[in-house]
Amino acid sequence: MDSSGSPPRLQGPRSAFTGYYGMRNFGDDLFGVICTQAAQRWWDAPALLVGPPLTGMAGRSTVPAFYPPDWYGAMGALGKSSRLLSFASATLTSDVLVMGGGSVITARESFRKPMMQAARRHRGLQLAAVGVSIGPFSEPAQEEAAASFLDRFQYLSVRDQRSFEWTRRMGLSAQTHAGCDLAALLPSLEAIPKREPRRPGDPLRIGVAPCNYNEAGAYPAPSQAAWQQALVDVVARWSRQREVVVDVFSLNEHPQHGDAALADALAAQLRQHAVPANVLNYTRPDPLAMVAAINRCDAMISARLHGAIVAWLCGVPFAIVDYHRKCRDFADDIGLPAHRRITTEQGESFSDVIIALLKEREVGAASPSVYTRKAQEIFLCAPWAREHADA
Repeated sequence: MDSSGSPPRLQGPRSAFTGYYGMRNFGDDLFGVICTQAAQRWWDAPALLVGPPLTGMAGRSTVPAFYPPDWYGAMGALGKSSRLLSFASATLTSDVLVMGGGSVITARESFRKPMMQAARRHRGLQLAAVGVSIGPFSEPAQEEAAASFLDRFQYLSVRDQRSFEWTRRMGLSAQTHAGCDLAALLPSLEAIPKREPRRPGDPLRIGVAPCNYNEAGAYPAPSQAAWQQALVDVVARWSRQREVVVDVFSLNEHPQHGDAALADALAAQLRQHAVPANVLNYTRPDPLAMVAAINRCDAMISARLHGAIVAWLCGVPFAIVDYHRKCRDFADDIGLPAHRRITTEQGESFSDVIIALLKEREVGAASPSVYTRKAQEIFLCAPWAREHADA
């Protein structure tokens, strides 16, 4: 506080963060909360979130609190116009526009790219990206278009080694930083509650996060029905020996692509075997509440990438369903052993993976501490970092 009793004024650039925020997806909303907090802490920057307000975020949002979040995330003209106006306001009122988290540098086109380029040309808006993945691209022309777009960025921090190799091939090494997933900043931002010690007689709390993924895509994805049935069978047998409760997480509540129906069906299967099962739906824009719920679990099986990442950061033993390259990239980065991965290639059956997880109840991967320190560099290596300004 200054002598007037007011908080000190932030001196960094006005930084707007854009991503798939406000679309009822836990992982993407988590990026929004983390980016705004991190910008305020390490860039001394007034943060602007492009989207509706999120519980736990720092700074302001482009969408007022009274505007219904369902309208912003809606399909059709209402949702598209809401997102367009929200994004346009950010390009006009910020000094730096940052693509914050996720698989956002792809061949898919959107209205954002031409608006970012126009604002850069006409008013000097600086462009950046943090915690993002690059690719895949199905043909050279797509990769060339992405390289041309990213060449205009002042700073680019990618979240996996594969994306870093893309940037090297694109000739973007000068402005690129080899970072990691933004979620690894949670411990640094003190956003993970302390785990309560287990008491004698407490039920074993198992978390599971299904994902409504496409089994017929280019990446070899495990059968959802098969791994979920294996989970039900193992947990049902386990529950005959000790008290068990299952929290089924629906981490994406999108009406078309979300997980709510899968979560309800899985919980119903478990209840048919007399296993208590709760469904935790991500219905409120409060990703840190979901972090706390995952933190209460004793073990976690997650098809959603950020269900697995958050479990790891919280020290919750977990297995990951390897349905997408990003899941394998993360598992490889932290040295997750094969018997903690549900894949189409493994020697172990799906049941073996789940049994091993429940028996071992150990994290079974590298400590998050090194990853967490590396995550701070995502913001500290940016040209707007406070330490650069003080140099």
